[in-house]
Amino acid sequence: MSSLQSQDQVINILKKCFPKSNTFQIIEYSGIEGNLNFTGDIVRLTFEFTEDGIRNRKSLILKILKNTDPTSIFQKLDLYIRERVVYDLIIPRMNNYLNESLAPLDLKTTDSNIIILENLVMSGYEAGENNRQLYGLSQCFPILKALANFHATSHKICQIDQQLLQNEMLQNSKEGLLQLKKKTVDFWQPIYCELLAQNNVPSLIPKLVEVFRYMKENCNEIKSAVDYSNFKFYALCHGDFRKDNILLKYGPNDEVQGVKFIDFQTCFWSTPIYDFMFFTTVSVKAEVTESHFETLVNWYVECLNEKLKEMNNALLYTKEDFIRDVKSLRIYLILNVTFSSFLLFPLDRYEFVDTMVKGKKENIPYYMEACVEDELFTKGLLSNLKLFEKLGLFEP
Repeated sequence: MSSLQSQDQVINILKKCFPKSNTFQIIEYSGIEGNLNFTGDIVRLTFEFTEDGIRNRKSLILKILKNTDPTSIFQKLDLYIRERVVYDLIIPRMNNYLNESLAPLDLKTTDSNIIILENLVMSGYEAGENNRQLYGLSQCFPILKALANFHATSHKICQIDQQLLQNEMLQNSKEGLLQLKKKTVDFWQPIYCELLAQNNVPSLIPKLVEVFRYMKENCNEIKSAVDYSNFKFYALCHGDFRKDNILLKYGPNDEVQGVKFIDFQTCFWSTPIYDFMFFTTVSVKAEVTESHFETLVNWYVECLNEKLKEMNNALLYTKEDFIRDVKSLRIYLILNVTFSSFLLFPLDRYEFVDTMVKGKKENIPYYMEACVEDELFTKGLLSNLKLFEKLGLFEP
């Protein structure tokens, strides 16, 4: 039986959030029940209400944390609070610097278990949930400019408020760096080199399965193996910057007129290059990355410096800084980006994630084989590995 929030329960929530309003009537209602892939119920609704004698209509998205599953509540609470911190402490300051919002409007509520956001789809924004329709070059420019603004303003904020930089909800562990660095490099380097030499993904499924299992079992240690000491500056990374979490608004000639980001559950302070690399390798067409990667890097760096200068920041971030930061990230970047290709591939990926969480690892090879039979997937994966090789990420 579904435990999704009922319409009556949601109306009670709305009454608390809009105490001056009455006669609520839900016009449209849909939702996703909280499970292993979501921190709680996600409800989308359009409703009418009366305030000061005037009838109004709103479209909202409610994220509702439920404390019903003791086996997963702590992990879900961590993700939920992380997003709550971003909406409460960072996004409002970011909006002041930019004079615009890169995220949905957050309607404040006294209930700490609920996040209420405007439904941007009702304002003409389109969600990029179909990962087979990857971004072309023209779409990349406005997205990367918005991303550069996000990173530059968050850097400014953490300069002013050092407590935000130390916020424990937005940290990555730095323990076990040297030991794991050697262990991880020794483990994956021969496998990726063989994959590149053969130019054939299906023949290496058994070894890819082995790498995936290693990554899953050592995820936190791999993440902590990143050398943060060499980064030129810190910014707030989205952490999961891909099509599902980017909304675009198009003009009459299909030009991008607006960019918004959603789902800040995985944000953390780090080099902004992680977001850039994750986006270009997971959500951009392979031919664009192969032919125009340097153009995209130059554009992002230019936009980042322009925004830093606009905010009177003397820092200059160069292409050389970019390459150095990419190499500092290489352990986490290669493993995470490569296997995100599998996790984000549109073949019932949620079932696959649930399978991994529940420990049914014997099903992994069958899932991977289904992925690599698809020409688009194989092309993208090999393109990413060749890009990593070109950037020198496979060097000892």
